[in-house]
Amino acid sequence: MMDKAVVRVALKTDKPAIQELTTRAFGQEDEARIIRRIETDGDAQLQLVAEMGGRIVGHVMFYSVGVREKLGAIGLGPMSVDPWVQRERIGTMLVNAGLTMMRDGGAPIVFVLGHDWFYPRFGFNAQATEPFTSIYKGPHFFGLRFRHGPPMSGELIFPRAFGP
Repeated sequence: MMDKAVVRVALKTDKPAIQELTTRAFGQEDEARIIRRIETDGDAQLQLVAEMGGRIVGHVMFYSVGVREKLGAIGLGPMSVDPWVQRERIGTMLVNAGLTMMRDGGAPIVFVLGHDWFYPRFGFNAQATEPFTSIYKGPHFFGLRFRHGPPMSGELIFPRAFGP
């Protein structure tokens, strides 16, 4: 029988395991580099890990998103789950825990670029992104508004980690 996953805030000592997991889950190092850059640039707001049997099997990052000349927002990602425990609801646990913490912390809106079969189950939708401009706009760009109020529109400015 498989151990139950426990979600907790990531520690500095988790960084090597997070890097290894992210590279393995995505099959490349691009997302691991994004995580390092977000950390280095001070844009990270929250990182959570899922642990099973003392091993990190999942990770999610939340980071600052600027809105030109307005109050900022939050971005979600990268998120990774160890391939051997995918489809075990690890990602769902991470996203739910992170969104609860973001909402309780006063975040007005969270944006994500991701799978249209995964993120809408948490309330993410494309309509929430309509008043905003972004290079990521398209069928896989979603928003989740927690409260009415600023920012209600504007140009989204993502961390330098995501490139120009």
